[in-house]
Amino acid sequence: MTTMDLLGKLLQGVVGLAAFGVVMALLLAFLDRPEDKPRPEGWRGAIMQGLRPRLIIIGVLVLLALLGRLLYGTVSWMTQGLTNALIIFAVAGIALVVLQWLLDRLLQPASPPVRSAVLRTIGAVAAIAVAIVASMAESIEALEWVTPALTLAANIVGWPVAAVLLVTAALAFAPHRIRRQVRLLAWLLAAVAVVVIALVLEQGREQPIGVWPWAGALALSVVGLLGYLADRDEDSKPMLVFLVPAGVLLTVGLIYPALRTTLLAFTDRTGAFIGLDNFVWMFTQREALITLGNTIAWVILVPLLSTAVGLAYAVFIDKSRGERVYKMLVFMPMAISFVGASIIWNFMYAYRGPAQDQIGLVNQLIVLVGGEPQQILQNSPWNTLALIIVMIWIQTGFAMVVLSAAIKGVPTEQLEAAEIDGANPWQRFRNVTVPGIRTSIVVVVTTISIATLKVFDIVRTMTAGNFDTSVVANEMYTQAFRSGEPGRGAALALILFIMVLPIVVYNIRVLNQQKAIR
Repeated sequence: MTTMDLLGKLLQGVVGLAAFGVVMALLLAFLDRPEDKPRPEGWRGAIMQGLRPRLIIIGVLVLLALLGRLLYGTVSWMTQGLTNALIIFAVAGIALVVLQWLLDRLLQPASPPVRSAVLRTIGAVAAIAVAIVASMAESIEALEWVTPALTLAANIVGWPVAAVLLVTAALAFAPHRIRRQVRLLAWLLAAVAVVVIALVLEQGREQPIGVWPWAGALALSVVGLLGYLADRDEDSKPMLVFLVPAGVLLTVGLIYPALRTTLLAFTDRTGAFIGLDNFVWMFTQREALITLGNTIAWVILVPLLSTAVGLAYAVFIDKSRGERVYKMLVFMPMAISFVGASIIWNFMYAYRGPAQDQIGLVNQLIVLVGGEPQQILQNSPWNTLALIIVMIWIQTGFAMVVLSAAIKGVPTEQLEAAEIDGANPWQRFRNVTVPGIRTSIVVVVTTISIATLKVFDIVRTMTAGNFDTSVVANEMYTQAFRSGEPGRGAALALILFIMVLPIVVYNIRVLNQQKAIR
């Protein structure tokens, strides 16, 4: 890369970031306007009505186009075709928002069913137009960036979406209850149609279409469900504007991968269905059993010791001189990444031969008391305990900060009353302080437990899972990406999810009980 190329990319980045900042500043300034400001009457008031949410959507579309242009040439996956697609999508989205706003103003005197029917019909026409234009993209020079995959996606998704919009437009004049139920059914049928069309078209292709039609079907199902919930009354409809994007993103980024991983757990490396063989391997092989045992040890020791040490420290330094400094010293490891902490503790556990000077603090202390230096990270099971100490060192600061804040919220009157009644410090702590911070203790324990179940960085950085130190998250990575066994990796991920689930459920139940008491 020449100097001019480098300067060009730097200038492109500066311009893109500046444009991004200007648009964000305008959005924030627009959102900060007072809602109770009286709107002007007449034609100006009619134009301003409903303008703010549409301007927000336009701003988001502009940001999307700017982001695509900014990333083009910077990252390898942002190709010219993808950049053009993002820009076209933003322009089309802005045009649709403006068109919908104009139609909304023109149809304002009409009844809500008429407005709904007209807008849905226009949406269906737009979906059909996109599908037709995508099919003709090869003969249009301006659309040479449209790949066959995009054409196929536009046809597979566009026609079911157009059909469901036309059906729901026809239902605009039906009774409310029937309209809600049939609309939900129409969206669900559209999702099924997307999958069926994809499966039918895949029969005549040499290469499989892929898994994206399933994600699209899930997204359509979520849209229909959210619409069903938002159509309960007029007050519920505005929430659809915020729930649909979040619902689609959660479906594509969370729900679909979870379902895909669950199905993958019952297949082998070739994708063939093998039933429960991956789970049988997990509970019969020595390495897998050691991995599960190590994970259980982590989950038991790390939350209990981190919470206990953090609570004791918070109690001892409460209202003492230099409390802030003491808190800062213990909380500092929380600001270090797991990889950084692992490198620090690698030096702490460093080993050299008996005839050499030790550079590791732990082995130096062992030598000072007359012992022989140990290869701490290689001697099982002590190496697992050594790794657990690193996690405790990191999480103690989190427990200390949360519990210290909770202790300060315990009413002073209760502590003074207990002292007057003759309770000693330990009794006041056990019978007054602990019950008062029980919710915070539950939050701390469950949060650390979930973080411990997902621990990967420490094990991968310090031992790479060797010497009987592997845990479920590390073994999941090893099997899926190192050993070429994605089915086993998915099975381990499923087991990890099952292990986390009871902790989350218990946390929710405790919080709900506390909310009911309040």
